[in-house]
Amino acid sequence: MCLLLSSLVILRDPVHGLISFADDDGSSGAGRLLVQLMDTREVQRLRRIRALGLAALAFPGGEHSRFAHAIGSAHVMGRYLQRVQALAGDLPQRDRIDPGWEAIALAAALLHDLGHGPLSHTFEHVLPGGRTHESWTSQILLDPDTEVHRVLRAYDAQAPAAVERLIHGQCPISHLARAVSGTFDVDRCDYLMRDSHMTGVRYGLLDLDWLLASLRLYSPEGGRGATLAVDGAKGLTAVEGFFLARFYMYRQVYLHKAVRAAEVMVRAMFRRLWTRHQDDAAPVLGTPAALVDLLRGREISTEDYLSLDDAQLDSAMWHYARGDDPVLRQLAQGLRERKLLKSVRLRAEPGEPSDVHDAEVHARLDPLARELGFDPTYFVATDRVEARAYVEDEALVVLSGPRVTSLVEASPVIHGLASEVFISHRAMFPAAMRERAAAALEDLR
Repeated sequence: MCLLLSSLVILRDPVHGLISFADDDGSSGAGRLLVQLMDTREVQRLRRIRALGLAALAFPGGEHSRFAHAIGSAHVMGRYLQRVQALAGDLPQRDRIDPGWEAIALAAALLHDLGHGPLSHTFEHVLPGGRTHESWTSQILLDPDTEVHRVLRAYDAQAPAAVERLIHGQCPISHLARAVSGTFDVDRCDYLMRDSHMTGVRYGLLDLDWLLASLRLYSPEGGRGATLAVDGAKGLTAVEGFFLARFYMYRQVYLHKAVRAAEVMVRAMFRRLWTRHQDDAAPVLGTPAALVDLLRGREISTEDYLSLDDAQLDSAMWHYARGDDPVLRQLAQGLRERKLLKSVRLRAEPGEPSDVHDAEVHARLDPLARELGFDPTYFVATDRVEARAYVEDEALVVLSGPRVTSLVEASPVIHGLASEVFISHRAMFPAAMRERAAAALEDLR
């Protein structure tokens, strides 16, 4: 449900409850700007990009969009700005956020994911030399032909560049830059809560109210800008919960074995598509024109990139599942019908390189795949990903009276997390060879 009254928008959100964007006193026009940005075609496209990519194959409720996450991030930014306003009396002038920067910050929070392609992060890894979504976001914001650029430019001629820089963590107000792009930022606060809620797990729950209430800003000596801080007396537990939530969500959701298997299959499908589109061969039926150009290593326009979304990829896979290429057909059918590759976990010691090498796994599994009629180039794989629980961030400190300490020093929990690494190292193969593959890799597990 969405209620729109001039420069006021009120939405119902499953995570944050009622979300509203409005101009409190009309001085900055931030509420009006956000409403106009929400109505641009580039932001509305985010409705057609799944925030969790392939995770719905393991968690049926995880179908939420990048649009919902963008709205949530802007809402959390609004709450952050309210907290900073309450602290403004203790800050030097350079660290205060005036109405102009308030509008830029809210816009940056809303627009930070504009450049995501189909299946979100997955798309960044399927093409040789593929560009990051941050790179595409910059191009979209700075392209004078996009609606979002025109709205920002109408607000302020410098706004497109200011928003683009802030999304990349570049801003003269250092704590604002960290709030948009940092270890502990509005993006992470929203996606942990949203992904946890929508997937039905409880690991990503955050005490956002308490986190914000315990937030402080610390101005170090030497004239440097203020940095984010937390009140050690009452906020440390909430910050510990944030990093624990992030770590558990990686272990239980983002690196779930079914999610990883689906991603391996998507990458294999794109490798096959890349092979089929070399040397100006005829495009595979159903492949979007913009994707054909990307597969052939060509630069594409902003407009063409924005034509790609989950609906386009779903339509392409419908064609592949009925096409005459057996590799594409099997992979597309498997993804559409959730007939995923199976896997066994390989040895992996935290913080240590695995002594199980890809070549050894392929030497054992490739002949088995060929016997059953599967091309091991596409249907046998190893997948190794690593998630660190906490990487020390000097820009986030703990205030305990006059004492300033790092999180690692202040919290035994964070100290323990700093050395905690979760490694998922799996061999993947078709279900038809499950028992034989497990036996072949018994000593590597």
